Amino acid sequence: MTPRFFRTLQALHSWFAKHHASSRELWIGYYKKASGKGGVVYQEALDEALCWGWIDGQIKSIDEDTYMQRWTPRKPTSNWSNVNVKKVQALIAAGRMQPAGIAAFERRTPERTGIYSFEKAPPEFSPAFLKRFKAEPKAWAFFEAQPPGYRRTVTAYVMTAKREETRERRLAHVISHSARQRRIPEYAPAPRQPTPPRRAP
Repeated sequence: MTPRFFRTLQALHSWFAKHHASSRELWIGYYKKASGKGGVVYQEALDEALCWGWIDGQIKSIDEDTYMQRWTPRKPTSNWSNVNVKKVQALIAAGRMQPAGIAAFERRTPERTGIYSFEKAPPEFSPAFLKRFKAEPKAWAFFEAQPPGYRRTVTAYVMTAKREETRERRLAHVISHSARQRRIPEYAPAPRQPTPPRRAP
């Protein structure tokens, strides 16, 4: 687990060119900006690693000026973030991608691409469900007046159910409570506990 500090991107490129197919891991050491020592930084390392079919992992602190990060070859079942997909596309356009990196990129599957929660589009009601909800103006007005977090959570609660009958039942549940100007109990704030009276001194 001894880290390697690369002073230049060319030095890191040379390491990958020589070891990408034979090594199982690489711990890259970084100098923190405040140290003033320079060297390869994370974003440079990420771009170079993607070129060779490797990906970043665990980070460990070394001391107050340095830290290190583990890099490994991608597995065929590796997840791909949309950010890294776009990075690879840019690296291909720049002519930097290596055969090993292209092979790793081409092995990705839709089921394992862009799966991270922060990359997913917020859920939406289907057109049919939206029409039914808006057909109850009082219920819809209440729902629209709720904070964005509640609306997203409740929409996901309805639309992510696996069975159609479950989605139908949940929508009716939401509309019924909204029409009465209430949030559904599953996502309503917990009632405040009464403050006990202070004892006289």
